[in-house]
Amino acid sequence: MPLSAGARFDAGREAELAGDLDEALTAYSEAIELDAGQAEWHYRLGCVCRKQGDFSTAAEAFRRAVDLGGESGAYLNNLGTVLDALGERTPAMQMFHRAIAADAKNAEACHNLGALYAEEGRTREAIRFFQAALDLRPDADGHHNLGLVYYQDADFDHALSCFEKCAKLDSQHAVSRYFAALSLFRKGVYAEAVSRFRDAMGLDNRLVRAQYYIGVSLHKMERFEEALAALLMALDAFPDDGKLHYQLALTYDTLVMPREAREHYRLARR
Repeated sequence: MPLSAGARFDAGREAELAGDLDEALTAYSEAIELDAGQAEWHYRLGCVCRKQGDFSTAAEAFRRAVDLGGESGAYLNNLGTVLDALGERTPAMQMFHRAIAADAKNAEACHNLGALYAEEGRTREAIRFFQAALDLRPDADGHHNLGLVYYQDADFDHALSCFEKCAKLDSQHAVSRYFAALSLFRKGVYAEAVSRFRDAMGLDNRLVRAQYYIGVSLHKMERFEEALAALLMALDAFPDDGKLHYQLALTYDTLVMPREAREHYRLARR
């Protein structure tokens, strides 16, 4: 006896939870073919298509879920995510706003909307929605993203606070530690910045740009030989960086090494 629509949907859900997305897609599609009036079935089909990177089909499925199920925060938020992936920024933002109107506790929609406002450089709106997401569901990435908005706005005190909150929730978040160090650097707290940059590199050795800031910080602290060592390590990774060559020239000048200073002044002007 053929499986009923409901049984096919249940099989699809089981397959999706097991990570078998192809089987889930087939089962959900067959269930909808037999009964196209179930909003949740279209929603789950959309989730599978989104996971597979088929954003156009996912958008169609989420739209159908909204048509059948009404203003569901989950349906609207997921529709917004795939519209954004398709480059449809304005409709995506509209969906996130609708998701929040439908469910004021939808932290994910608040975060997604904050991220789009941040990308557009709309700082006040980005802060508002990132903070709303954190009020609903504190998490490390949320604090980090809010910190980035403050950092871009040159509000280094608030940025540092956010990055430190991120570190408390995720001690292995190397990038947030790096930006905490950058915030301290921008504030002129050079000794602490050096320590934090080294902590960040200890967690992720790909953060080699930190060596440049360590070098600049040590120079400002008049620890010139240590500064030179850090800047030369940075040079291995960024041999064509004009700012780095200029800082090296300044440091060589201070160490009374005129030939090396002239060479790096020349390279800085290239």
